[in-house]
Amino acid sequence: MLFPGALYIGAATAALLAGPGLGRCVALATDRHPDPRLIKIASLTAALLIAWRADGLLHGFALGTVAAVGIAAGWIDVYQRRLPDVLILPAYPLAGALLIATGDPDTLLRAAACAAIALALYGIGAATGQVGFGDVKLAGLLGLVTGWAAWEAAALALVATVVAGGVQAAAVVAMGRRDFPYGPAMLAGTAAGVAMAPLLSQ
Repeated sequence: MLFPGALYIGAATAALLAGPGLGRCVALATDRHPDPRLIKIASLTAALLIAWRADGLLHGFALGTVAAVGIAAGWIDVYQRRLPDVLILPAYPLAGALLIATGDPDTLLRAAACAAIALALYGIGAATGQVGFGDVKLAGLLGLVTGWAAWEAAALALVATVVAGGVQAAAVVAMGRRDFPYGPAMLAGTAAGVAMAPLLSQ
């Protein structure tokens, strides 16, 4: 565990305080106002997961950055079927700087490799019309922070994303629709990968 009990409370408090800002970000981008209770639940869940599973303080900050970006971008994707570059791209240098600050070459190489693999896989998907280019950019960022923790985290995140996306696709087809936002499935899969990966090493 990264944080003792007092810092779990701090992480939860920070998440709840961030909720209104994330909601305003979505509203500015879409002219729609998500339920603030759902935003707070998502933020709180992400914060507690990070406190539980982050591989050190720097990884915790990187995951927190990606979680905040992901929550806002995921809601925008639901509303408008797009993942804004203005949210996703600035998270790359910040997460990268935190990664470099670890001073661990093995961690750096593993995270970079997972990001590159994710970009390549989703790039193929975008080239064949299966996903959008916003999904490609988000995939690289998610690969970076999951690969930071372990190969297993990145692999489980990918598998969980495929499962979540498949369930979502089946539900959409059953409702007679064709398109759906893939960003939320990617974020849910990443959360599952981060949560479950340490179990493989026990």
